[in-house]
Amino acid sequence: MTQSKDEAREQAQRVAANRHLSKGEREARRRRLVIYTTAISVVTVILSIAIGAFYDNIYVPSQPIASVGDVTLTREQYVREKRLSLTANMSQNLLLATFGGQFAERFQQQNPFLEQQITSTSYTEAPDEQIVSEWVVAETLRQAAKAQLDLSYSDDAAFQAFISDYGMVFAPTPTVDPQPPTEVPTVTPGGPTVTASPEPTLPPPTPTYDGPKAKTEADKMVDTIFSNYQASMLQAGMEGSLTKADFIEALRRQYAHQTLIQRVQAQLITTEAFTPSTEPSGYDTSHILVRVDAPEGASDADVDALFATKKPLADALLAKVRAGEDFAALAESSSEDYTSRARGGKMDVFDKDGQSVAGSMYDMNYVSAAIALKEGEVVTAPVRTQFGWHIIKLDGLNVPTFDEQIRKARTDAYEKWIADQTLQFVVSYNIPATATVETVATDVPAQLPTAPLGGYPTATATVAAPTATATP
Repeated sequence: MTQSKDEAREQAQRVAANRHLSKGEREARRRRLVIYTTAISVVTVILSIAIGAFYDNIYVPSQPIASVGDVTLTREQYVREKRLSLTANMSQNLLLATFGGQFAERFQQQNPFLEQQITSTSYTEAPDEQIVSEWVVAETLRQAAKAQLDLSYSDDAAFQAFISDYGMVFAPTPTVDPQPPTEVPTVTPGGPTVTASPEPTLPPPTPTYDGPKAKTEADKMVDTIFSNYQASMLQAGMEGSLTKADFIEALRRQYAHQTLIQRVQAQLITTEAFTPSTEPSGYDTSHILVRVDAPEGASDADVDALFATKKPLADALLAKVRAGEDFAALAESSSEDYTSRARGGKMDVFDKDGQSVAGSMYDMNYVSAAIALKEGEVVTAPVRTQFGWHIIKLDGLNVPTFDEQIRKARTDAYEKWIADQTLQFVVSYNIPATATVETVATDVPAQLPTAPLGGYPTATATVAAPTATATP
């Protein structure tokens, strides 16, 4: 069927209109796609930021590091613990720096390093095992003291302890009113006795404060510490990150922990129930040595012969002591222990097992002979050791005072008590343990070095050795 011209024209117009409509729709679709893509990108970025913020500020800080019983140390709390621990260390430096001189300079030099540690502390860092361990012990103490002894931290006691330790450091220097010069009287024979001026009195002890007043006084002292901190940071060219409140909290926590330990100790061993020991903790001796140097590889018989040869000289020196000659003077002139002779024969103090304060072991023949003596007594016969013949005098017995004994007894009792509590409370760690080298347990204690009971003369020594002349 033949299409008319009018129909063909209308069809062409419809095709053109459809073609124009399809192009508009395609443009609209393209615009919608761009909008959708942009929106999805924006939502993705916002969601990523939100997830990151949640991870860094909520998830990571809430992660547990350790726990004692039902109390958990999170990473957020760990950062606070580390900050306060470092602040307490810096407080100690600033307090010690008040003494001035090189002593102060040495401690002040540590402050910038501590400041850097404080500012670099973060939630994501590997936890410091020492900080974690200190928290575990402190938390165990807190829970056990409350559960077993009904004791708890006391802020008043903490601030009072701080004042007691450092009150004299911050005490103002007393002013002395100038007095007119006193005329010195002329002493005439038979005249009046001149009265000596009284000795100056010592400053009064640090006063004791109770309750809020203790905190007020401590607050005044922290003002000085904080001013020293600011000056220290300024000198190092740094901007300090700590506030006065940080110092107060660090010191409060430190001294609250210390005072709680002391209160626990006082309950574990009361003053009334403690009986001090009269057993000496140390023996203070002097000796005069007649040296016997046996050649290496000498037989027992040859060694005995050498000792027998030197025995008359030892007997002679002992006879002089018994005749009343001064022991120290005789040791200085005649002892062949060139280490102790300059001190009149004085030796290091040792205990009943022979361990000296220098960490060495005395020959047990020497120890047994000394322990058998009374104070001021001298042996009745020379004592033989590997070094030669010794004339031994017991100069004194070191018996600890009541305060020293009860302090040690309380410390020992507390260490055992807190170790037992650690076993009773469930302690868990959520940090990887540091690799440590395991040591094989042994019942044999480490061997201590032998105490040198016979020092040789140095190259500059000019004192001649005693001659072997026996007193008839």
